[in-house]
Amino acid sequence: MSDWKLHTPNGVNDILPDECAMKREIEASLNAVFTTFGYKEVETPSFEYYDCYIGEGGQISQENMFKFFDEQGRILVLRPDFTTSIARMAATKAFDAPKPLRYCYTGSVFRAEQTQGARQREFTQSGIELIGSSAPEADAEVIAAVIEAVLGVGIEDFSMEIGQVAFFNGLVEQAGLDEKSIETLRERIDSKDSVGIKKITDKLDIDDDIKKLMIDLPYLFGDDSIFEKAYVKGLNQTSKLALDNLKRIYELLTVYGLDGYVSLDLGMLQSIDYYTGSIFKCYTHGVAFPICAGGRYDNLMGKFGENAGAVGAAIGVNRLLTAMADEKPDSLPSTLIYAEKNAEGIAYELSANLRVNGCITENYLGIGNYKSAERYAREAGLTDMIRVLANGKIMIKEFKTGEIIETTLDEFLGYYEDDDDCDCGHDHHHDHDCNCGHHH
Repeated sequence: MSDWKLHTPNGVNDILPDECAMKREIEASLNAVFTTFGYKEVETPSFEYYDCYIGEGGQISQENMFKFFDEQGRILVLRPDFTTSIARMAATKAFDAPKPLRYCYTGSVFRAEQTQGARQREFTQSGIELIGSSAPEADAEVIAAVIEAVLGVGIEDFSMEIGQVAFFNGLVEQAGLDEKSIETLRERIDSKDSVGIKKITDKLDIDDDIKKLMIDLPYLFGDDSIFEKAYVKGLNQTSKLALDNLKRIYELLTVYGLDGYVSLDLGMLQSIDYYTGSIFKCYTHGVAFPICAGGRYDNLMGKFGENAGAVGAAIGVNRLLTAMADEKPDSLPSTLIYAEKNAEGIAYELSANLRVNGCITENYLGIGNYKSAERYAREAGLTDMIRVLANGKIMIKEFKTGEIIETTLDEFLGYYEDDDDCDCGHDHHHDHDCNCGHHH
């Protein structure tokens, strides 16, 4: 029988130091970009009442939620996405705040999905929500912020695919299709099944131009030349306005100078119940699933109060990690302090002073001599070490150059009083720097 305490459940992972450092670096980079666009960070609870996620506008099926009960027997769910939680928060806590609201977030979401490929049951999302604007400028801003954020982490080869679900909604409205037929047609378009689409359209009493457009829909992707093919004679107002909206978003992204990363796709129809306008997904090499997804969801806010124009996007941090698997986190200078016999007090004073200046500093805890300590420091990836003697002398060894500097604790810490600037190349927390040559 398996010893379950030695394993993690399916769909969750431990993250070890190097990968965790990379993950934190990515999260900080994404947040920094979102902040420059005026988005302010918020947190929502890790679990909510089940009612928050069911009913109209729900994006996640109840089968994909982790459910449990509180002490009163009410059903709770682990947060399956951020957008619904933030919509609830905005509607109940910020209803009288100036609009639009710009929120950003980073945290775990939980979904009871089949685990395959890059799919996990707990994963980290970092994203933005812009609430209180129905203008295409809002859609363009969110897409631009996401593109800049992906560029900011160092991924340059990617494609942001943008569609418009209201365009499809207008076509099926014009065709008078029932719910079952709409879903069948959506599946045929999604799988690029032209024969299956034609079987459906042949039975419809609509203009031939509209029928042809429906059959061509899976292949209407690329640059802005698709608009010429999509603006066919006989389009109803819903589809026309949707195309106008998508065209304006594309024009604005061109003004941002980001059209080189953008591809238009009128056959993108996933999640059409949740989104009401623009939808977008971002793909890069080495990851089977989109690294980012988002869109406009104007009806969701009404579930918690009044409807409000809203658009958002979520970036899969774990998927960025997969895409950047060959990258290494920036290595920060780090020091091991080794104390000879009777030098522990001096070593602890030195460690405390280095940490005050923001230096990563470890005290050697192992058994053995200086050679054992140096072997540990090299194997652990530290950049240098300091040997502290009982008489107050210290020896600084930098592993990259092999250089050894001998000085005293008083001289080393003299930058608290001296005006001389050191040339070690690292930022100090104090105005007076040392001249020891050691990394701080």
